[in-house]
Amino acid sequence: MKMKVTIALSSIAIIGLWSLSGCDSASMQAKVQAQANIPIYSGSRAQMIPTGIPMPIRTIEVYDKELKKRIEVDVLSIESSEIRGRLTSTETFISVEKRDSSGKLTYLGAGGRVSRGKYRVTFDYTNYTNQNVSFGTDEQESAIGRIGVGLRITAELETSANGVDLGGLIPIGLAVQDQKVSGHLKFHVYGMSNDKVSLAAPTQSILDISSIQKAFEAAAAVRILFGLEETILEPYLIGVADIKPADSERATEAAIKRLVK
Repeated sequence: MKMKVTIALSSIAIIGLWSLSGCDSASMQAKVQAQANIPIYSGSRAQMIPTGIPMPIRTIEVYDKELKKRIEVDVLSIESSEIRGRLTSTETFISVEKRDSSGKLTYLGAGGRVSRGKYRVTFDYTNYTNQNVSFGTDEQESAIGRIGVGLRITAELETSANGVDLGGLIPIGLAVQDQKVSGHLKFHVYGMSNDKVSLAAPTQSILDISSIQKAFEAAAAVRILFGLEETILEPYLIGVADIKPADSERATEAAIKRLVK
């Protein structure tokens, strides 16, 4: 029996899943994507590759009315209301990575139908802004550092059939019901301090229909917490964007050096 319609509809009403795409120009990346049955992204730059662990940033850009220009200030020196005013974008980022026999992860993009294997799917339900980062030996290459607050759901999965859709929590839930995928979910609320945060999301859960529903409920709860005046905010670096996936390691290292404590 498929996921109950009421669950699917309420989940969609709570929050939508946005599609992202990405590719790697390296031949190994193309081979992995072909084997996984995921179409290679026609562009050359990924929209979001998550950091392994979200990390608090050191400074953020604000507008100084006296100097009449943008300046960087320590995030601990400004009120959460001002931080809230800077995190003007709201989006769900999805990232699919395939794990090989050695445990190494290869970035595939934002979803699609995959072959049998082990995967990590990362969902970031986040309020964010962007900050430019230069990297490379001559610092002529650039990336976008995504900084924000929100909820990260990490799905560690193993598929037992070909053609399993990993493009969202609902299709993953359907695959669980069809016994085509197994695994667990990890929940991480980042950049928010509020007594209610611990009630918003579990730390880990076996992957089943109940945990899928809790994931949507947690995302909705965290976004409500974001808007509360009592919630203290501290933006985190959650990933890098507008880069070739092959450059993700260098770009991430540069973003950490540039933005993180």
